[in-house]
Amino acid sequence: MTREGMPSKALMVRLWPFLVVLGLLVLVTYPTWEGIVLRWFKLDESYSHGFLLVAVALFITARVSRQHPVTPGFAPLWVIPFIICLAVYWVGGLIRLQALQHLVLVPLMFSACVTLMGWRQAKWFLIPPGLVFLTLPVWDFLAWTLQLITVAINKFLLGFFSIDFEVEGVFVYLIGVGTFEVAHGCSGLRYLLVGQALVLIYGELYLSRWRSRLTLFFLGVAFALVANWIRVFVIIYMGYETNMQSSLIEDHDNFGWWVFAGTLVPLYFLARKLEKRDDDIVSGETVSASPEQSIGGNATLAVALIVVLGLGAWISLPEQRSLVSVKPEIYALDASEQFAPIFKPGLEGWRPIIRHPDRVYAQTMFDRQQARDGSGVSTTYYLGAFTYEFQRPRAELIQYSNRLYDADYWIPENFFDVENELGIQVQGVTLKHRVSGQRVHLGYSYLVQGQWETDQWRAKLAQISGFFSGRDDASLLISGVACDACDVPITLGRFVEATFPLVLKQIDREVLKKGG
Repeated sequence: MTREGMPSKALMVRLWPFLVVLGLLVLVTYPTWEGIVLRWFKLDESYSHGFLLVAVALFITARVSRQHPVTPGFAPLWVIPFIICLAVYWVGGLIRLQALQHLVLVPLMFSACVTLMGWRQAKWFLIPPGLVFLTLPVWDFLAWTLQLITVAINKFLLGFFSIDFEVEGVFVYLIGVGTFEVAHGCSGLRYLLVGQALVLIYGELYLSRWRSRLTLFFLGVAFALVANWIRVFVIIYMGYETNMQSSLIEDHDNFGWWVFAGTLVPLYFLARKLEKRDDDIVSGETVSASPEQSIGGNATLAVALIVVLGLGAWISLPEQRSLVSVKPEIYALDASEQFAPIFKPGLEGWRPIIRHPDRVYAQTMFDRQQARDGSGVSTTYYLGAFTYEFQRPRAELIQYSNRLYDADYWIPENFFDVENELGIQVQGVTLKHRVSGQRVHLGYSYLVQGQWETDQWRAKLAQISGFFSGRDDASLLISGVACDACDVPITLGRFVEATFPLVLKQIDREVLKKGG
């Protein structure tokens, strides 16, 4: 390498504190970043733009660094938010709550950098961490709210047409035609994230005033949401007009991106107007050159302090890189004297999708007494138990990859409560096969560190309150029934009463064995 091609000494003096600090924090938070990057590789999810946005963030950082050269120093006041972020990350690792670690990851790294720069220099670098934050899976928490908003908007729009429909939760029932589920993928989360990224980048490159940037940002959010509402409405309306035969029903993803692209046209006309207004305001002002603001203090002292705090948190963190179970252990469970196994992998073609559990029991059954009475095996049952000894990256009970059913083949028709004498909350759902019309009825519940929940987000939050229970395990228990003519809630309730205690006994035995 020639002398001209080597980094200058002045550049390395400016860079080394940031390289050391960010390198250390990446090491401390590596298991969390690893899980996030794996989500970026899933091209059919909402975060496949991760690699692109990180590359854009690096480009903008380099661009801003040339425009506003940074002189590293020590801003001791910013050590406080850094310590708070580090403590929150440590608590998230302690209670095995990845969502908390994801939420604080970017503020943790940004506060460390501000400690080296001070706010007057750091304010020029707000957009790159903002772009990286759009790649983190914390945005999934908005999906349910966005789904409900989308349903409400479409209920309002459908009211202008002579369409006989009913709405229940996230389901739109077209009477005599079919049912649409405004599922996670229909929430508009993907369009929202991409829309925010585009307006943030445009604002950084072409807008000079923060007021204009904020205006464009809110316009981008609004247009992204409107694009999704239009997409869902058109799909539902075309399903009604064509008696569910429209190709848009199957190819709704591509259609959605075309609608989103269409909304970008008026958005960028408005962005161009904001850009011209900023140019006129700036050209009318007298701009005087001023030296870049820097801070005093010893950057070496700041780096040493951050390194000590980071290493201390890393050493005290519980193990986060435990291996996932490629082949889970099987519960040694006798389903009871009443039920006998049928050696099938699922119930009428249905089976849950659960990734990397530590222990599993999944069995299809029939009622022995029913067979003795000569009524055959017209009613079949399913019992499933999926347990994680403790929750960790890629081995969590509540994660995007874990699903009660495959939405490509099954659609929920009805929800109901499964009453039982055990005092356990059990949520019931009837699933209908999209092609065959076959129905299966399920009752499920989450047992998270000794606490019963039927809602996914409550089960996620149970990891916090469950920390004080002395347990780390989390399980999904599923009962299922397929029958031609039976009282589904009562049948499921009796099946739960007969089988769940046996499963709980096995789970408790493994927990005690691990604790002892």
